[in-house]
Amino acid sequence: MNTSHPTYFLWQYRVLICIVTLVVAGSALAFALLSPVKFDTSISFSIDRVSIQETSAYQYDGYYAIQAADLFSQTILSWFLTPSVLLEIYDHADIDPGLTSIEELTTRFKAKKYSAQNVVVRYVERDRATAEKIASALTTVIEERAATSNQTAQQESVFAVSGAIPVITEKSPSPLFTGIVGLIAGVLLGCIAAYTISGMRVHKAPEEHT
Repeated sequence: MNTSHPTYFLWQYRVLICIVTLVVAGSALAFALLSPVKFDTSISFSIDRVSIQETSAYQYDGYYAIQAADLFSQTILSWFLTPSVLLEIYDHADIDPGLTSIEELTTRFKAKKYSAQNVVVRYVERDRATAEKIASALTTVIEERAATSNQTAQQESVFAVSGAIPVITEKSPSPLFTGIVGLIAGVLLGCIAAYTISGMRVHKAPEEHT
């Protein structure tokens, strides 16, 4: 067999490639099996107009209402990037946030606006009880803040923000998927290791003859 052929190269380093593949794939599989189950939570907030502001262009009232709702939804999104609001949620839930840094706190919640009147918040917690407590506190805090943040001069709320029933599902790495990814990564790393060792041997050989 031609020693420069890729098949010969893979056969020559088959033991190394197999060892690296098994180690990486085994580590990935162990990670998937030993990782604790977490709880992925999603809460949808609807922004509905409850009072009509006077305008001289009534034919455009619906358009203006949607634009106003869109701007107000941006305010709601900003609350999930505000540390004081997030701490208020944990305080309302009577849960220690385990704060390590401000940056870490603001990355726990992922808020996304799907339309002018629909904002969805997602977060992951270590157990269902904690996820449920935070969901209840989060809904209360956001609804209360919204009620006092969009009032007219007559102390009437223009929009009402209401949270839907939270959806909580278990989240854990798939052993099959993680194992396959680990297997592929192991083969690639094994080949890289083999090429590295082969290159070092080729580089070292001329030095030994000099």
